[in-house]
Amino acid sequence: MKRIFIIIPFLFVFLQTKATGQMGDKISLNGEIWELLAKPINMDPILYKQLREFLPQNRCTSTANWDGYTAFWEILDNYLCLQQIEICVYDEASNKDSTLIYDAESLQSLFAPYCSNGRIQARWISGELRAGKGNLVRYVHMGFERNMETEQVLDIENGKLRKATTYHNYKKSGLNLMKAQDEIIRRFPWKRFPEYKDQRIIFMINNFQITDDGHFQDCKVSAIFIRPSRERTEDGNHPLATALKETLKSIYPWEILFINGQHTSEHSNLSIVLWEKDSP
Repeated sequence: MKRIFIIIPFLFVFLQTKATGQMGDKISLNGEIWELLAKPINMDPILYKQLREFLPQNRCTSTANWDGYTAFWEILDNYLCLQQIEICVYDEASNKDSTLIYDAESLQSLFAPYCSNGRIQARWISGELRAGKGNLVRYVHMGFERNMETEQVLDIENGKLRKATTYHNYKKSGLNLMKAQDEIIRRFPWKRFPEYKDQRIIFMINNFQITDDGHFQDCKVSAIFIRPSRERTEDGNHPLATALKETLKSIYPWEILFINGQHTSEHSNLSIVLWEKDSP
């Protein structure tokens, strides 16, 4: 019998033009500069459009900074406030780059609905923002899908800071889920599923949870696709999902990432594809 197993990162049907690691903004927290793993201005479509029209067209852009700007923020009177925006501009005549800085005063007309007492308060933001510093512990080459050694998770409601929680992230050695093909092939209970012989079984999984000593705890199987028969199920309790979890649970130890209070894996979303067929 020839068993072939492939495990790849979760693939979106439509490729996103910004599916690469992005530079974050900067934020001052208790007198220290942290990387803000977000672009808060981009979260409001109207502000984002107005900002792009406001910034000079000859600004420098890159695959890591598609919009060509870096915003600087600070928590003032418990509000997330925009302090300035920096951009690199290119002068064709001199063939040189230079830096332009727009302070809060020069940006007030652009952010007029959010100005209060001379400050630009990010009242369009509600939700969690992450700020990090130190070395990378986890990195996925997409947007802000990365984690640093020390992070603060900022709980923001209408621009106001409700709570800030500090986490210290780390990694422990073990079997990486992306490199576990041979072991999962060997342990998967193929005999229980003769009806799927010569079929590809595609598992879409997320929320991969690991205990603090490297044992698999659980994951969410959000969908299962069978090809070429074109079967599909979103039943997380399907026998195939149960078999996959049993297989993952039998393997030890897994690589451990402790990220913002939770033991997890490197990728938040994965597509696992496996099939079994006779040797030619």
